[in-house]
Parts: sequence; C-alpha cells; structure tokens
Amino acid sequence: MALIRSIDEGNVRTLTLDRSDGHNAIGPDLLCELAAALDATRADPTIGALILTGAGSMFSAGGNLQALLDGLRTRDMAAERAALDAAVATVDLLRTLPIPTLAAVNGPAAGGGLALALACDLRVAADSAKFAYAYGAIGLAGDLGINWLLVRAVGQARARSIAFGGVLDSQAALAAGLVESVVPDAALLEEAQRRAQHLAHIPASAAAAIKANLDFATEHDFAKAALHECESFQRVRGGAAHRAAVEAFLQRSARK
Repeated sequence: MALIRSIDEGNVRTLTLDRSDGHNAIGPDLLCELAAALDATRADPTIGALILTGAGSMFSAGGNLQALLDGLRTRDMAAERAALDAAVATVDLLRTLPIPTLAAVNGPAAGGGLALALACDLRVAADSAKFAYAYGAIGLAGDLGINWLLVRAVGQARARSIAFGGVLDSQAALAAGLVESVVPDAALLEEAQRRAQHLAHIPASAAAAIKANLDFATEHDFAKAALHECESFQRVRGGAAHRAAVEAFLQRSARK
C-alpha cells in the first residue's frame, strides 16, 4: 500500500502522508516514497504549487518510537548514518522544490513531522493542529534538519523556547510564527487549495529565483545578497515567462 498519495487539481499537486496504522510516522519507506513523489513533481512542468498534508487526524507524529528502540539492539552505525543522510536529502528536496510549497497541518506535527512542515514555504493549520519539537522528551536533539529549519522559521529565541517547551496548539503556533493562518478543521484543505492555486500562478522561474534569493540572503551580508539578487533579476528577466506575466498583468489592468 502506498504511503504517499498524490492528487492533482489543475496545476496544484497534493501529497498526503498516509501511514494510517502508525500516525503517519516517518520511516525510511515513507521518506523514500516522498522523495520519489518530489522528484516527479520537480520534473512535471504542469505543476505550479505543492500541498503537503497528512491522512486522517494526524499530520505526522514523527519517527516510529518502537523502531527506534528495536534498532538499539543491533545498532549498525554506518546504516544508521546512511538512513539519516537519506532523510535529510528528502527534506532538502522538499525545501528546495522550485515551486511554492504549502503544508496543510491537519493535526499533530511532532519531531520529524514538524521538520517536514517547516521545510515547506508556508504553513496553514487546522484549529486542532498541535506542534511539538518532541526530541528532548525521548533523549534526542533533532534530525531531518529540524534545528536549522526551526531557527530560520521563528528565530533563535523562539526556536529555543519551542525546543525546550511542550506542545503548542494552533493559536500558540500562529503567535510564534510557525504558521501563517489557522482555519476550522473542515475548511483546511479548501483554504490550502485556494492559496496554492494563487501561488501556482507565479511563473516557475520566478518562484525558484525568489526561494534561492531568500536562502542566499540568510547566509550573506546585504551587499552580497543584493548582488545575487541583481544577477537573478537579469537571468529571470531574460525568460519568456517574465514577458508573458507582464503582458497578462497589463491586459487585466486595462479591463478594469
């Protein structure tokens, strides 16, 4: 049975984590399927935006705790590191997908589940959603790049508060800047689809450049970031998508 369901509505693709017997727990099998789905999305020029959500009432509980415990009995450090590296590579595929991505957090997102949500560009939460760093409670300090993602989403001070704190409900997550909006549970996918359809109208070349520019800006000073931005501007402006977008904008304005 597939652990990732993929459905297209127009030029928006929705990927659903679907391990219904394990709270959409993250393991090598689910991450392998997610990586394949992300690669397929990257290669499909008809898809302009991506929604990531969970099946049932859970976004993702993170890692399978029983599997973690069982793995300690016959621990293979090389295999463990290979699995960690593969997991990080999958999260990075999601983070660097050259189209806008939106996490529709339909329920609890903990540990690695929170990392997947943070790897998306935007997050909208259902009222019932909950968020937890969760690693400290099981004697760990994070994986899947969660610490990097969390600091860049909310800043160092709030990241520490979340990492050493407990569970945040949807309103606390909104106040902390983890999510952009909170909607009633029944309206979550409709709102996610509405926002994704709007995002999908951004030309792919522009969306990819915006994401790259923002990433670059977090690691460099103003002068270097501005230079990178100028180079990106000239590269993207030379594409057909820019001309088409400007012409369409002017035509819409003329009709008003």
